[in-house]
Order: sequence, then C-alpha cells, then structure tokens
Amino acid sequence: MFRNIIVKIKNNTTNIKFYDQTRRLTQTSAPGKVTAQVEPQPDDNYELQKEHIEAAIKATPTLANVSPQMWQKAHETFLNHGINTNSFLQIVTGNPKVLMRSPRKIIDTLEHWRSCQFGEYFLFLLITKYPFLMDVDDKRRLLKQISFLQSYVSTSKNVWKLLMNCPTLIEQTETAIEEKILYMKETMRIEIPEIVKSEALSKSLEDIRCRHIFLERLGLFKPRPLKADPNEPSKNPRLYKITDTSEKTFATKVCHVSLPEYEAFKELYARELERIRKEEEDDEDEDDLLSDEEK
Repeated sequence: MFRNIIVKIKNNTTNIKFYDQTRRLTQTSAPGKVTAQVEPQPDDNYELQKEHIEAAIKATPTLANVSPQMWQKAHETFLNHGINTNSFLQIVTGNPKVLMRSPRKIIDTLEHWRSCQFGEYFLFLLITKYPFLMDVDDKRRLLKQISFLQSYVSTSKNVWKLLMNCPTLIEQTETAIEEKILYMKETMRIEIPEIVKSEALSKSLEDIRCRHIFLERLGLFKPRPLKADPNEPSKNPRLYKITDTSEKTFATKVCHVSLPEYEAFKELYARELERIRKEEEDDEDEDDLLSDEEK
C-alpha cells in the first residue's frame, strides 16, 4: 500500500524535487499539542512529495493505510482553499481522520471556521496548531461559542488568542467557562487581557482555585484593590506563572516551596472542601426538617 501511494503521488506530481529535508516531529493529535511538522524548501509549498508522505507516515503510522486517491483529493482540497502542503501535512498528521473525509465535508468545516472572522492567516495558524478543530461540524454551536467568548474578551482577535492558548474552550460548557472567568475577575481580580494571554481557561476551576489559595495562604498573592489602576504593575505572580506551569515549577519557582509541600497542601485542601460541603448539606437537611415541622 505504501509503495502504491509513493508511486502514484510521484506520477501525478510534475517537476518533483528531492532534497535533504529538515524534519521536526513531535507527538500530536491531543488538544493543546503541537503537531508533527515536515518543513519543505520554499519552492515545495504546493507539491505533495515522496519525502512528505514518508515523514507523515513515520509520525502517524495509520496514514499508511490511506489510499493514494484520498491523499491527492484531500491535498488538492486544502490547497484550493489557501492551505499549503506543509500546513496540510501538519493537519493530517495530527488528525488522520481528515484524510478520510469528502472534499465537501472538509470545505464545510473550513467555512464554519471562516465565519468566525479571524482572518485567513490567523485561522490557518489555529487549525494547523490544533488539527482536532477540523472535527467541528456544527456551525451554529461554533458561532454561539465564539459569540459567548467574545462577550467577555471584546474582539474576535482576542477570541483567537484565547483559542491559541486554550483550544478546548470550543468543547467546554458556557457555565464552566463563566465560573472560571468570574473567579479570576472577581476573586483574584485579574484583568481580562492577562486571562487572554494565559492558558488559565484550559484548566479546571478546582485547579485554578487550589493554586490561588495556596499562594494566598503563603502571603504571596493579594487581590488588587477594586479602585486600583489596571495599568499599575501588580506584585502578585503573573497569571501564566500560576496556571501555565507544571506542579513542580509552580511549587519551587513560584511559591518557593518543595513539591511535596504543595502536594500535601492539595490533599489537606481537598479534605477541607469536602468537610465544608458536608456541613452545608447538613445545614440544608436541618432547614428542611424545620420547614416540615412548621407545616
């Protein structure tokens, strides 16, 4: 099958050039991960070559099962819509299912994303970095989610920045997103531009709250006064240092404690929250009993 792919691609491509490639292969397909890349020479941006296919299959072996016709058809479809060969290869390496789709389905998905009005250049950067976004097939739901995000961050450019940092926002519920934004704005008193520049919204509210509370109890984080000038530098750690770091880096570099100390806090804090939850449930049960007795 692989030999057939190479032979047919070769026969269908004129003026094929063979060269020493520079390859940058990284694991892919999971949201938030950079895709495998094959970097052709400038003249090769619109040709699907033997080396491209080999590198793509090396990165994602399942691509060896794709017929030559599907390779060609998908490549031509993306090419006709302004996406060059290198970007095409990054997309299909990160999301092999795209190769199995009809040209009409691929075009529909691209049109759904175009309706978000990010601009061609920024849109192509987004779907090349996160190929799983090519799985979006509900235009109405997509536009509703984009509109919801824009209601908080003001512009479509800021929505694009959010998605470049937090692509899973497309899949999250409005309730989950709103809870995190309100917590950061009202409790941590962090401005929207700082939220946009971070990966905070890709984390759970529980994780954001846990790290914030830990810093607060260490005396390393204090909410800005409500009337503070938003342009005045804060002494608090920047949001990206709080949310975009590994647990070890957060503990040692941001909080200046050991990782075991932070892990111990997480366990104790989880117990504290569970105790509070049970107390609230008990209070509700008592209120219900009193209400029944009064009746």
